[in-house]
Order: sequence, then structure tokens, then C-alpha cells
Amino acid sequence: MVYVILSVSRSVHLSSSYDIQIREMIERIEKENCLIELPFLSESITNQDLTTYIKTELNSIQQNINDSALQALSKCIYQQLDKQSYIYYLLRLILNESYFSCLSQQKKQLNLTNLNIDEILNAYIDHCEQKFGRKICSFIFNYISSSQSAIAEIELLDILSCNNEFFLEYFPKDLPKHLRFPPSLWIAIKYILGPLLSERYFDLKVVICWSHSFIRRHMKQKYLKRVEDIRIAHRDIANYFLEAFIESKPLVDMNRNVQIRGDSGRRFILQQPLLYSEIAYNYRRLGELWYQLMHSGDIDRLKEYTLCCFEYLLSKIHGLSIEQLLWEFEIICSNILDADVLLVQATLKNIVNIISNNPMLFAGEIILRLKNIKNRYSEHIESLYGQAYEWCESCGTSVFVPLSSWLPTIPPMIITILPCIDGAFKIAPTTFNQHVFCTTRQNEIAMYHIPSKKLVKKFTGHKELITSIRLTYNSKFLVSASTDRTIKLFNLNSGDLENTYNIHQDNILCMTVSHNNEQIVTGSRDRLIVVIRLETGEIEYSIEQHTDAVTAIALTQDDSMLISASRDQTIKRWTFRGMQLVNTIDAIGSPIRHMIISTDDTFIVIACDDASVQVKSLVTGSDIHNLEGHSSEVTSLAVSHDSMCCYVGCSNAHIYVYNLRSRILLRKLNHHDSSVNDLYISTDDYFLFSATENAIHVLNVKQQFNGFSSNDSSPPLSSSSSDSITALSISREGDVAIAGCANGIVQLFNLIDGEFTEQIVDHRAPVTQVALSHSYLFSLSGSRDTTVKVYDNEMGEIVAEFTAHSAPISHLRILEDNRKILSSDEQNYIKTWWANTGELIDSYNVPCKMLGVSPDGKYVVSGNGDNILKIWSLDDARVVRSIDHTEGKITCMAFRPDSQYLITGGEDFSCKLWELSSGKLTQVLVEHEESITAVAISEDGKHVLTGDKSGQAIIWSFKDGAAVHKITRHKNTIVSVSFTTDSNIAIIASQEGLLSAWSTIAGIHLATFHFNQNLVKLLVSQSGARYAAILQNSPCVAMLSLFNIPFSDVSRIPQRQSQSQMFSDIYNTVLPIKPKPLLYPKDSIILTNSRESSKIDQLGGDMILHEIINNYGNKKYSI
Repeated sequence: MVYVILSVSRSVHLSSSYDIQIREMIERIEKENCLIELPFLSESITNQDLTTYIKTELNSIQQNINDSALQALSKCIYQQLDKQSYIYYLLRLILNESYFSCLSQQKKQLNLTNLNIDEILNAYIDHCEQKFGRKICSFIFNYISSSQSAIAEIELLDILSCNNEFFLEYFPKDLPKHLRFPPSLWIAIKYILGPLLSERYFDLKVVICWSHSFIRRHMKQKYLKRVEDIRIAHRDIANYFLEAFIESKPLVDMNRNVQIRGDSGRRFILQQPLLYSEIAYNYRRLGELWYQLMHSGDIDRLKEYTLCCFEYLLSKIHGLSIEQLLWEFEIICSNILDADVLLVQATLKNIVNIISNNPMLFAGEIILRLKNIKNRYSEHIESLYGQAYEWCESCGTSVFVPLSSWLPTIPPMIITILPCIDGAFKIAPTTFNQHVFCTTRQNEIAMYHIPSKKLVKKFTGHKELITSIRLTYNSKFLVSASTDRTIKLFNLNSGDLENTYNIHQDNILCMTVSHNNEQIVTGSRDRLIVVIRLETGEIEYSIEQHTDAVTAIALTQDDSMLISASRDQTIKRWTFRGMQLVNTIDAIGSPIRHMIISTDDTFIVIACDDASVQVKSLVTGSDIHNLEGHSSEVTSLAVSHDSMCCYVGCSNAHIYVYNLRSRILLRKLNHHDSSVNDLYISTDDYFLFSATENAIHVLNVKQQFNGFSSNDSSPPLSSSSSDSITALSISREGDVAIAGCANGIVQLFNLIDGEFTEQIVDHRAPVTQVALSHSYLFSLSGSRDTTVKVYDNEMGEIVAEFTAHSAPISHLRILEDNRKILSSDEQNYIKTWWANTGELIDSYNVPCKMLGVSPDGKYVVSGNGDNILKIWSLDDARVVRSIDHTEGKITCMAFRPDSQYLITGGEDFSCKLWELSSGKLTQVLVEHEESITAVAISEDGKHVLTGDKSGQAIIWSFKDGAAVHKITRHKNTIVSVSFTTDSNIAIIASQEGLLSAWSTIAGIHLATFHFNQNLVKLLVSQSGARYAAILQNSPCVAMLSLFNIPFSDVSRIPQRQSQSQMFSDIYNTVLPIKPKPLLYPKDSIILTNSRESSKIDQLGGDMILHEIINNYGNKKYSI
């Protein structure tokens, strides 16, 4: 026996133990009928085995033959074992009651001497068509063939019920009262198809499909020859899963005077929501919808409902896996070239390791990576971002949401490379970037499908070098010009040569097409510019004004002006209507090889023999500037459609990218290995197509260069270390952040929405400290230039500058009265001074490498970074007491908000609590096994939070020093710990960039976020709602918000809202998105063929089929 596993319950592979997993899988397979049994192996088959098998099959269909005939049949089959690779399957097709019925209908005899699969299939198909008509059969066959793998019978009946053409064909006179596909008709057709169909199991449902892949291929070749038929079949299935006709579908036929609208057009079909309930996904929709939309050719709906739909993506990731989703993206990207799809794919690849373990982080990652770039893409990316944000607001559980973007997604530069064996010289992509035409060495034009790299068609006819190809703007014709002095017009719908025009006496060197698709303009070696009618070839104008070969021509966007360039070193401007010469630009200095004009009709860009690229004004003809940075021969030019960038292709295999307006060289592309023959930028400016000797490169250039216009208000991203953030502070209210940079700049940010507000101060050296006063009255910044500047936030100007320090500023504090400032420097001087005037109050020379000021401003705690700290009064500089850790350095400290206690952590693995006014040691907390790196005391004084170098964090009881909760999720040094104002939430952040929030009472995990970069410093607002962080070597301030904070009684948080619990039970998991309300109640009515109604459960669609079979399955039909 040979057993083949066809399907396994989707949850089996999620078992925690491999041993248990295998045993459970076998048990489930045995119980759930997931196996098929093959009759025997061809290597060991004997004639007697074959005879027994054939006899058994014939007996099962009540077909009896004598022994001699049986032996003859067996011998005949036995002789074909080596010739037919699927002989047993053919036997299954012909030893079937349905096949015998087909033979009887066609008055043929069973012949096994030479089995032919096509003849057998056609016998079934012809029988079906004779009984029910070709058109009716084609509807059914096309839907089965167009499903990704299989289709449920109730789905098939529903989709057929929405097919208006079926009703008009099947009911030539009077339409039925209810527009529902007759189940009896399907049962009859299914009976005839017999073994051509097989049943499979999908998500606990029975689905049907063609029983072999060659049957599917045969059906597609027979019924789905036209592209339009393919798209219609996939569109209909997609509409079903999108519930497009769930309420009703109009049926209108003016020839028969039929107009059915409103409730009369209701088709009584099942709903197909994305979620059936809080614990059940619609896996049929998840599995089929993307496939159907992709093959329907509707890229916009594919993005709207699947690839750029947040709930769909989250359902895929959570219900299946992100790996499955990425696999589907790979398939889609091999069929479709689209910038939005590539962006989402690149985003998913970047976050796969994070999301695999916790799908709840998906929304935050989408917001983080799309925030600053969403405006550069289509509305689908904007929508995806907005949906992710809305999900965060409504998901019902605590979730971190990025307010700024420090890690945008940049898709790979090289999207694909199309190998061109016959060469690639001139190129012309189609409007939607799915296909590209290129000229070859054989003087042919090859058409490639870009995503799949397949050669689709070749256009032939030219005898010599093709110098130019253009697509008409309505995508109806492909126009080509050649040195054979002809212009050829190819019809893109039929692929046929439409016309050939002979209008020149010498080589045609350049050609363009008018935007209204009415004229072709050519320039030639014989110095002529000729304008002809596109569809007739009639010459409108033929002008000879240049004194040498015309090498380039271009039309403005409104076809009002024609620009021509020549080897006579001149450019001429013409009125296109009438071809009157406007003026001549002759200050070129070298023969012109190439010329283009910008899309905004502002610039003329020319490339000359001397390798210069000159930019002229199209309006006045005056010089603007030259693009300098290349030295090789220029072989091609292209200008982006926003008229910002100019692409210069050279013979040294490089492409130089210039800012057309500032002439700055933005980048040099060196992805090619031979001379760049031609360049083309897509109309949406996403893709750059380049032709080289044996390949076409497709490059993604939308985000690759500086110089693109941007609506972002935030400062530009840069990897320069001189721009990195070096100091950070937030306001007490948590609504404003202030940041200082290594380049001396100080910036303000709105911490409510994460937007950059303004740049307020410039220091001469890196900023070391910043601070914000209470109520946002003024801002402070200290620098390595030894100065501290006071900026009045209301007046918008610097009101004071403190210059009494002679060393770089190391600490900066605004005292409680909001009037005095305490600052220290690297020479251990502490100074207090007035904020409004900068006037010095006091100066102290004490060790202050480590420094802290109590919240009430009465005490200062300072030390030299060793194991000793001193507590001293700020009023009179009186030392209260020295405190120490005897076995290691003191690494961190924190005050209780009421200024009564101080906690210190050290390298001796301990934390010590001190009474601040007396310096008395009150408790020693010992549970850590590594150096302490961060400490905090809650606002209510009931808890202490500590973190160590190993990543362990502990919540302690302040009263008795007992360890309440140990948190081991972090695996690296804890950088920051803090409490919210109500003391109910503990915030922990570690060096590897992991941020987490925990309930201090219940001890459950509330939320997690990955910064994806090493964390240097984290600041948390008192409410716990706003966060600002410094990331290692980053020029960006990372700003976040914690949504859905459980301010009330945290101990009563349901376990289902804890992320640690949400995904623990894979068999009964509460889904992270909420199901939409059903359109109809669960006991909605479905009408059968006999007008009888049966009430079904909304989730039990297969019950309809079961009921139909019970009612009709035992009857014979003659339709």
C-alpha cells in the first residue's frame, strides 16, 4: 500500500512538542479521512493483478463482461504500462458508469487498445455540452478551473447564481421568481463529470476540484483561451468573496425587456466575511481572494482588499503565518509589477522575525515604517497606514504606537533583470509597467512580461537597425522607425503589422508620437523633419531647415511646440500647428546626440559629442546650467515626470542621477556591466528602465535619492554621525520633547503627534544637555562649547546665555521654583543661576560625574562615579551624609517623588534604599545576579522597579523589600525603568531596543515594542502615554504613545487582553480584529430549486449541499 497525505488540520504543526506533534498528526489523519490509497505499484504489477482490479471496478458499476473479453482488456492495458505514465488514472476515467453513459450516448464501444487522454476528456465534455449546452457548461467549468485549488459546491452555486448570462441563456423565455442556480442542474452535471471531479478537505469543509492537473489544463485550453474570459471568471469569484452582490444584483436585458432590480434581484447567497466570529477566520476568503483579484487583472482592488488592507494582512499573519503571506507576495510579484506591492513586501520582509512571535506588533511596525513615506505612494499606502492607526485605537488592548518614523522601508534598488539573448537597445514600457518592448540585434522588437521575465511576442518587419520605438498614448499602437527608411505601425490588440510608411530618402534617426495619437514626427539623416498622419501615413509637413542630420525631436505636453535638435549644433523651436519656426538656439558648441524636454515644459536637456549635458530654458532658449559629474560618452537621457531628476546613461555602464534644478549629482548607479543603451522613467516616477547589451534592468528609484520633493515636516533622515541625537528631555506634561544634536542644533517636537516643531538654537559644538521648564515657558540647552542657552518658547528667541562654565556642560536641571537653573561641567563645578537673566547665584566645586537633584529641589546627590555618593543641601551646601556600596561602583539612582527616599543600584548586584533627609540606610534589595543598571520608585511609594545587566527586571514591595514580580523577557542590559503616575504600570526598556509594559498588580504583560535599533536613553511621561528615546547613532528622536492604557483597576484586566495570553491557546484564540456584524441573521433563508426554503447556520454552508443530495441524490435525471 502507498499512502499519500493530502491535507492536515492547520493547527497540527503548532504543537509545542515534536513527539506529541507527530503522534497527534497521525491520529488526526486517521480520523479525518485525509488519505487516498493507490491500487498498486507499476514496478510489481502482474497481468493477474490488473485483471482483478479491472473486474472489481466493472462490478462496482454493474458492468459485466465474460472472462475472455476481460483477459483481452487486461492484456491491452498491460502492454501500455510503460507508455502511459498515468495509466491507472485513465482506467479510473473509463471504468466508470458516467463514461459508459457517454459512450452509449455517442453510440460508441469501449476501446482500450490505444488510450488517449484528450479523447477520453472530450467524451465527457461533449456529453455534457450535448445535454446542457456549451455556454452553460463553460460557466461551470471556468469557475472550477479558476479556483486556486478547489471550490466548495455551495460557493459554486452561489457564484453561478450571480451570473446574469446564465439566467438569460438557461431561461430563454420566462425567468424564475427567485434568481438561484438550480441545484438539480448541478447534480446532473456533476453526475456526468463523474471521476473528472474529486473532493478535498479545506478548513473542515468539503471542496471540489478537477481530479488531475491535466484535466485543469485541458479545460483552460478549451474554455479559457481569451484573456477577457479568464479575467471575467476570476472577477466573478472575487466579487463573491467580496460580497459584492450579497444584497442583490440587477439583471437587465433590453432585448428581452427584462429589468430586475432591488430586492427582486436578490440571489440568496451566503455571506463571506473575513471573520465568522471572534475565534474563527474565513480561511476560504483568505486563501482565494488575493489569487482571484490578481488573475482578474484588477490591481487596484487587489491592493484595496488584500495587499494594502490591514485587517486582511493581520488575519493572514495571525491565522496562517507571515511566511505564508510572503510566499503569496512572491507569487504576486512574479505576475504584477507595482510600487505599492513592492513596498509592502519589503516591509513584511523587514519585520518577519518580530511579527512571527507576536502579530499584535504588526500595526506598530506598519506605522513606524510608512509614516514618513506614505505620501510618496498611492492612496492605498495612505489607507494601509490609516487602517493600522485605527486598529491601534480600537483593538481594546494596550499597544505601543510610533509617533515618529526613524526606520522607513526602502525597497531594494534592483527589482528585476530581464535577460535579453538577442540584445536590448531601444526600450518602451507599457503605461502600467507590466510589459516592455525592446529592439534587438535581429532588427526585431521583443515584448517581455516584466514580472515573470517571459518573452511574450516578437514584432518583425524591419530589415535594418531600429532607431526608435514609441507606444501611442492610448496604448493602441506600437510605432517603430528604422535606418531602412520605414516607419511601421503594429496593432497591439492583434499583434499584427497595421501599416508601413516610406517617407524618407535616408536613414530615420529619431521619432515621436503626438499626445493626441494623431501624428508621427520623424527626423532623418537627410536633414528633414516630417509630420505624417498616424493611421494613414499622409504627409502633413516636410521641412528642411537644419544643415545636418536631425538627431532628436520632442513635443510639449499640449502638442503646441515641437523641439528639434541636430548635429549642426542647433536646437529649433517650432509651432506644431503650421510648423512655423519660432527661434533657433545655436550656442551649443558641439554636435547634439540626444535631447529630451521636461514634463512640465520648462527645460530642454541635451547631450553632445563632447560628453556635455546642457540644460536650456524651453521658453526662452537661454542657458541655465550644465550637469557635471560624468566624463564618458553620453548614450541616453531621461527626466523624471516631476521634472526633478535627470538620468544620464553613459558608455562606461554607469547612470548618473542629477537634481535637474540644482544640478547636484545625487547618485551614480553602477548596476550594469555594459554601455547603457537607453533609459526610460515610468510615468509614476517609481521605476527606471535601462537597456544594456544583453539585459533590461528595472530599478526602483522612488525613495533612493535625496532631492525628491517631500511634504514631510520632519527634518531629513541622514546616516551622518554629526546629526545624531545626543541629548533629550520631555516636558512634565508629556506634550513636548526637546532634542540636541551632535552638530549643535536644538529642536522642539510635538510629543502628541510626533511632528517636528522648530529649530530653536545653534551651538558651536555638540549639545550635551537639554531641559524644558514646567508649563513650557522656556527651553534650556547646554553644549560642549561650555555655554547654556535659555530660549523663551512664547517669544521665540534666546533670552539668556550662561557663560560662567569653562568646560563642557555635563548636567542641567531646572529647579522646582521654575526660576533657578543648576548646571555642572566636566571640571566638577556646579553652578546655580537665574533663568531669566543668566546671573550667577552660587558656585560649588564638588565631584559631580554622577548628579541628581531631589524633586523638591532641596537636596543634591553627587559623586565621582565610584562607590560613594554625597547627599548635600542645596541651600547651604551642607553635606548630610555620604552613602556607599562597599563592593562596587554605584551605577544608577532615583528619588521617590515625595523627595523622602533615594534608591541606588550598584555593581555589587544590590539596590539600597536611603532616607534622604538623614542618609540612613533603610533596606537592601538583593535578588539580582548582575550589576544594576536602572532603578525607579513608584509615585504612590509602594513599589520599586529595578533592572540589571542580564536583562532581568524585578518589581519589589517598598514596604518589606519582597520581590513581587520577576520579569525575564528582556535579554540585554536594562536601560530604563519607570512607573506611570497611578503606579499601575511598569515600563521597562533594554539596550537591544525592546520596550515592554507590565501590570504591577497582576504581573501580566500589557504591551511590547521593538525599536529595531540599540537604545541609548528612554524618557516616559508621567501618565505613561508618551515616550521619547535616543537611538544609537540615529539622527531621529523616536517618539511613541501607549494606546488603551488601563488607568482603572488593572487587576481586573481580562486575561484575553494580555498579549502573553492572547496567543497562548492556538485552538481557541481570540482574534486580534473584531468581526463585522452579519448582514443577515444566522437563520437566513436559502431557496432551493423546488422553491422550498431551508434554514441553515451561517457557518454551515455545506449543509445546503447535504440537503440537496438527500432530496435529489437517489433520482435519475434526464435533462
